[in-house]
Amino acid sequence: MINILLSVRQPFSDFIMDGKKQWELRKNVPRIPRGEHVTLWLYESGKYGARGIIGKCRMVSYVRMRHMPFPCRPDDFIEDFCVTGEHLRHYLPCYAWGVQDPVRISPVPLSAIGLTRPPQSWQYITDEQAGILERRLA
Repeated sequence: MINILLSVRQPFSDFIMDGKKQWELRKNVPRIPRGEHVTLWLYESGKYGARGIIGKCRMVSYVRMRHMPFPCRPDDFIEDFCVTGEHLRHYLPCYAWGVQDPVRISPVPLSAIGLTRPPQSWQYITDEQAGILERRLA
């Protein structure tokens, strides 16, 4: 099992936790051996975020995006990504991480898993750190 701490700003963190956002855009991807399961732990960052770990979801796939895979106008809202066509076009090239099965928890401070600052984008966490978070689900 691979565990990743992912920094996500509001409102995107809520969109993921509500199941509305099924693809998270990132500039790179983790190394995932074939058949390995990945759990993403969401750290809600930003001025209006909880500034804590607010839940988890599964990373089920990723897709490299070099250009717009479908026609859309700049002001079109792309629902599965929860962004506009203009935002996506300006972020390319990137990877779209497929996310499913979100589970919320009461915000957990980073200090609970021995961290002092959030990742800029994402970072691996240990099985022990993930175990601490899993116990918060119960």
